[in-house]
Amino acid sequence: MVTERPMIQEAPLIRDQVYQLLLTKLISGELTPGDKITERVTAHDLGVSTTPVKEALRRLENEGFVRTIPRRGIVVGENALTSFEQVITVRGWLEGLAARLCATRVAGGELTDVATLTEPLALMKDPILRPVPEIIEINAAFHEAIRDLSGNRVIVQFLGTLLGVDAAVRKRALQDPDELQRGNAEHIDVGDAILDGDPDRAEALMRSHVLRSGDHTLHARITS
Repeated sequence: MVTERPMIQEAPLIRDQVYQLLLTKLISGELTPGDKITERVTAHDLGVSTTPVKEALRRLENEGFVRTIPRRGIVVGENALTSFEQVITVRGWLEGLAARLCATRVAGGELTDVATLTEPLALMKDPILRPVPEIIEINAAFHEAIRDLSGNRVIVQFLGTLLGVDAAVRKRALQDPDELQRGNAEHIDVGDAILDGDPDRAEALMRSHVLRSGDHTLHARITS
C-alpha cells in the first residue's frame, strides 16, 4: 500500500510548516517520548531539504518538546506532554485575561468597531455545515479578534509566541466532530459575554474553554 506523503505548500517559511507537522505528530501520539527523529528521513518524507527540518527541530528543542542525546541524535523528550500542558495552561489564563479586557472595553464604550469579532461569531452561529479547514480559519479569527481588541500589546505578543502550539492543538481538536460542536458552543458563549460587556463571565468562559479543549485534545491522542 502506498502511503500518502504530507503535502508541504510553497511558502517563504517552509520551516514553520515542518514545525506544525511535527507538532501535530506529537499531539496525535504518532511520535511518543523516546522516538528518534532523523533529519534526512523527515526531510525525505515531507519532500523538503534538511535545512527547514533542522530549523524546526531547533525550535522544538528550545520549547522542550525534543532533545538531543549524544551519539543518538534528536528524540522526543520525556516531558513533551508536560510541555504541551504548560503551554495550554499559560494560554488559557492569557486568553481569559484578553477576553476580560475586551469585555471591559465594550462595557465602557471604548470599542466602537467590533466587526472583527462579530463576523466570525455570526459564522459560528450559522447552522450551515462547513469544511474543517474553514472552521479552523473562523476559530483562529475569533481568538485573534479578542486578543487584538483587548488593547493589551503585551498579551498579543506573549500569545503570539504560543500560536504554533495553539494552531496544532486546534487542528487536532477540530478533527473530532463532538469536540468541534462543543468548542463552537463555548466560543459563542464567550463572544456573547464579551458583547454583553460582562468581564467576569467572559474571562471565566474563555479560560475554561481553552483549558478544557486543550486537556481533551491531549488526552484523546490516537497512537494506532
